[in-house]
Amino acid sequence: MSSRRFEPDRTVPRPRTGRHPFWSGALAVALVLPLAACENEIVGGGDPEELTVLVDEVEDGFGEWRGDAGDFTGHPYEPEGLEISVAYPEFEGAEAFSEALAARVDQEVQDFRAGTRDPVSLGIGWELVAAGDGVLGVRLLRTEQDMHGLREGYSTYWYDARAGAAAYSTELLAGQEELAELNAIAREELADDEQVDPEALWPVRRTYDSIGFNDAGDLVVEFSDGHLSPIVEGHVPDSEPGRKTVVVEYERAEPLLSDLGARAREAAMVDEPDLELPETEADGGAEDPGPVPGVITAGEPEVNCYDGETKCVALTFDDGPVEATPHLLDILAEEEVTASFYLNGGPALTRPSVLRRAYAEGHEIASHGDEHEHMNKMEADELPRQTAAVSAMVRRQTGYTVDLFRPPFGATNDDVHDEVEAQEMAEIAWTIDSQDWESISPDEIVDNVISRMDPGAVVLLHDPQPATLAAVPELIERLKDDDYVFVTTTQALGGPEPGRVYPDGWDGDW
Repeated sequence: MSSRRFEPDRTVPRPRTGRHPFWSGALAVALVLPLAACENEIVGGGDPEELTVLVDEVEDGFGEWRGDAGDFTGHPYEPEGLEISVAYPEFEGAEAFSEALAARVDQEVQDFRAGTRDPVSLGIGWELVAAGDGVLGVRLLRTEQDMHGLREGYSTYWYDARAGAAAYSTELLAGQEELAELNAIAREELADDEQVDPEALWPVRRTYDSIGFNDAGDLVVEFSDGHLSPIVEGHVPDSEPGRKTVVVEYERAEPLLSDLGARAREAAMVDEPDLELPETEADGGAEDPGPVPGVITAGEPEVNCYDGETKCVALTFDDGPVEATPHLLDILAEEEVTASFYLNGGPALTRPSVLRRAYAEGHEIASHGDEHEHMNKMEADELPRQTAAVSAMVRRQTGYTVDLFRPPFGATNDDVHDEVEAQEMAEIAWTIDSQDWESISPDEIVDNVISRMDPGAVVLLHDPQPATLAAVPELIERLKDDDYVFVTTTQALGGPEPGRVYPDGWDGDW
């Protein structure tokens, strides 16, 4: 297991500019939590809902990296005037952990820049929540401000010195089944909280981004401000309820833990932090722990659309998520059908729980641009934000990095091609237009699709259209009767390559 495991969504750490390390012993530097983070006083000390905090300022044996907006360059969208103040610890003998923390902080800055409205400021501070038996745990505390106000977020990352690898919080659990069980416990524990929407809880990595242990050794899950808030039409979820937590007594949590999770618990309960890290074992420590819990693979990987026998079709839905999307997801779940969802920025911001559900249920998540406007009529300097926004929003909600981009209306040009390629996505149109956007009947939608169907088809549909939802059950039935297998866009196209446009020869000049 290597530090690359820390980034299953293909995001690879980039070289950073202007690194500013401060090492205790050479120069004692107290950590100043950025912005409002220092006012929270989220430190252990017996409160069962708090993660144990061993250290929250620089001490002998480790240092700190601090940076501002000028240290984060090369992002797709870099708005001017945004205040950034971040810090994270660096440990001697744990360079892989330092690199992983650097990559995650860099990603947080990138996604805050592109995935929020009128961003004002971002601060990131840290706490050491475990240090023993070759295990380190670092909790990052975010304080964000944009046009929607001030909110705080929490992520806890882990390091196994024996394996020489960093890990997400979900890797404290033995697998996806155990994460699903923890999600069920969380729904049970929060069922009576009127500030929590049970439909906001899904077993995905970013929802369970901060897991640790309290002073008694019980498992603590914390959710960032507003992450579990109910949907309010036309608004982002309310962050006013603040941090939500679920505490699972050790006896109940113990069967859910991985080997790393069991060791992390012991490392969180030490009297004094032990920063003497063992050397990485030659075989990487233990056996490969398998897929990262909460990282979902879309579709059925074993389906081969190019074996000469399997007839594949990709149903794609644009312009969501909207009020009707949960009903559409219900239909797809009942029919055991995989689809692809091409999201716009406003809907993704206001209905993030629906986005998380679609991802958790194995559907492919893709971008349809921030605003539903003709990108081929925009100035070139407008395109980076339009292209980057949904990718950032999806990653902030799920941890998944979007691979596919569909320009609104399929309207494109060379400038759009270049920007999509620069952001490492493939540009996707469709092979069959259902014409559901023309206010036609459900029967007409079905006929439009069936009459043009060929294996490998990518079908354009829209979940905001009532007639589309009415048509979907019959459309699925007709396609099943003709032995079609429902797959993701990626599967139907045989793995689209970043920078290419699909289908070949797509014009989009309108």
